Amino acid sequence: MGLINSNIPELEGTDTEIVLSNLDALESELEHLLERRIAHITELANSIIADGGDEDIITSIILSIRYDSDSDFSGISSSNIKELKTLYAGLSIAERLMIFRQVFSKLYSSKKGLSKFLLDGNFEVSENAYGKIVYLKNSFNDSAYLAFSDFLASPTAHYADSVTEVCSCVLDGRCEYCILPIETSNDGKLLSFLRAIIKFGLKINLVFDLKSKDSDNLTRYALLSLKSISAVPTSRIRNKERFFDFIIPDTDNMSVSEVIMSAQLCSLEPERIDTITLNSDSQRFFCMSFKTNHADIGTFVSYLAIDCPDFIPLGLYARI
Repeated sequence: MGLINSNIPELEGTDTEIVLSNLDALESELEHLLERRIAHITELANSIIADGGDEDIITSIILSIRYDSDSDFSGISSSNIKELKTLYAGLSIAERLMIFRQVFSKLYSSKKGLSKFLLDGNFEVSENAYGKIVYLKNSFNDSAYLAFSDFLASPTAHYADSVTEVCSCVLDGRCEYCILPIETSNDGKLLSFLRAIIKFGLKINLVFDLKSKDSDNLTRYALLSLKSISAVPTSRIRNKERFFDFIIPDTDNMSVSEVIMSAQLCSLEPERIDTITLNSDSQRFFCMSFKTNHADIGTFVSYLAIDCPDFIPLGLYARI
């Protein structure tokens, strides 16, 4: 028996009863079809993993979906490439997430998988750089340094003369972290600093809101490094809330509503969405922030890598 009740005595033998009965039967048939569809999607995800057999399979899947003849499909069988292309084009967002939830969970631990998607490369911090935090010397940055240093084992301050030097010290491995302001309550996102973060591939690890002594204005400071996750020992952070920030371009091929829907299906909670420009051609970007507590962040990041390959991760971080 479906949701439509056709067993109503007053309608017995009428055309209405026949219509309701037919709808009831179709609903039951639809339920079985959905169950079979889910089973086939799960089977395809399993076959992709089995045929690939190595951790580069996600890359192969991305290539097989996004590109054609010149892709390296060494990690995925030719039959599955064709099946995947055909199936993926007709999948709903929820069904796409089903495939990548299964693939991600079978191939990666959460930390390893996220690092694969959120880092631009493998960076090594020199032994002399551990715990060093570089920033521009002023009283506001000093306050941010004191706040962040409570969460690091052996912090030491290092000073630079420009924002470029601050970022370069981290990129070159001379310092493990840097401090930059990223927004204010008056001006919103500080685009010059955001551009520097993107240019040097830095990731937000912690944020701290500094309140002005003379007003209610706030400046949000970020502790950044080249690591995207687990850069700061979580045992030292009392606030267990975590946030994931990233940027996507505003293009005809990109639907912000689909990104938000995918995030919600993975149990991420929208926190904030800003429209910004990052370059001289005035192209719009969306800077998006989601709360990740109890979320399936691995599946969502996999979704971004497939459906939003131009996304720019800004960080997976806590607020202190």
